[in-house]
Amino acid sequence: MFENLRDKIKDKKLILFGEIHGTKEIPKLIEKFLIEIAKTEEFNICLEIPEEFQEKIDEFMESGNDDVLENIPFFLEPDNQDGRGSLEYLDIIKEINNIDKNYKRNIKIFCIDSNSDNQERRESYLAENILKKISDKKTFAILGDVHASKSFVSFFGKKFLPAGGILFNKLGNKMFSTRILPKKGEFFNFGVKKIIESNSEDLFNKNFDYIHELEKVTPCSFQKIKKTL
Repeated sequence: MFENLRDKIKDKKLILFGEIHGTKEIPKLIEKFLIEIAKTEEFNICLEIPEEFQEKIDEFMESGNDDVLENIPFFLEPDNQDGRGSLEYLDIIKEINNIDKNYKRNIKIFCIDSNSDNQERRESYLAENILKKISDKKTFAILGDVHASKSFVSFFGKKFLPAGGILFNKLGNKMFSTRILPKKGEFFNFGVKKIIESNSEDLFNKNFDYIHELEKVTPCSFQKIKKTL
């Protein structure tokens, strides 16, 4: 993925990764991509984690203490969520910390999600939070692919402009949106679910600047034991 994307995002301020939450493979793919980026430049990253946990993420990035990260409540409820609280998400945060230390890139991780149940309000909130974090460094954001879409989408019978569309209207060609598209397999979203077989002809793809296909994904994993500080 890195070789295909490197030139495309060269002059972009914001790069969105639109994913299906709850896989083992997608966070690992993004990890590898960020390692390659860190070899040549600084960046910050936004994660679809409620902003109430920002202080704990900052504490982890400063201390490197895994216990701080692993005891964030968001990562302790594996049976009641969509996969963003998986071990693979924990690992990507740990890897970003390693990248920061190894390459001295002063990377900031920003929690940008809200707990709003209103779709339009949540999309607006995500977009506003991401805009606040944009700086002279590249900013990456890992979002569900619905949120990362640059145009209107219909979801559960409701049409709305997602965060990616709001951001595109603000930033124009300074933003780049990539969809990571599994062709088959399973993922975890309030239980294990099957991928509806997709390909490069998927009409939703027109809402993105670049499509990266994965042949197969498998469900994410979770912490087996809840810890307490």
